[in-house]
Amino acid sequence: MFQKGSFIARIPNDGNAAAKIAEFKERYGQLRLCGRHKDRKGTMLAHGLRQNNHRDIPWRLAQEIVVYRNENGMTFNQFQSLQVGDMVQKYGNIGIVVDKRGKNQVKVAFPNEPTHWTTRQEVNPFTQEQS
Repeated sequence: MFQKGSFIARIPNDGNAAAKIAEFKERYGQLRLCGRHKDRKGTMLAHGLRQNNHRDIPWRLAQEIVVYRNENGMTFNQFQSLQVGDMVQKYGNIGIVVDKRGKNQVKVAFPNEPTHWTTRQEVNPFTQEQS
């Protein structure tokens, strides 16, 4: 279960980077890409850019790209495909979807708890590999 800020991968910035980023985006939803370079300061000066307080470098100029997840819960596409009766997971508890409302809310029944409305950011789709 990946939450916001979870490390996903570290990939070299080569010809295959765009394909790998697209694959990660399809699998994990929104991503945060951070650039890593041996000579950050020199690279930024060569491109006429100024570094921020954290000395970050744009991922397009980096030698290596570090990929993090940039949203909590399930992606919007996962939420759209969610049906009544599907199983979801929240903090290790497995529940069943009872109803959906709007673009963001789902009613979930967890064992030994009352049924309640929650948002897609608070639950993840349950898959057998997580159990």
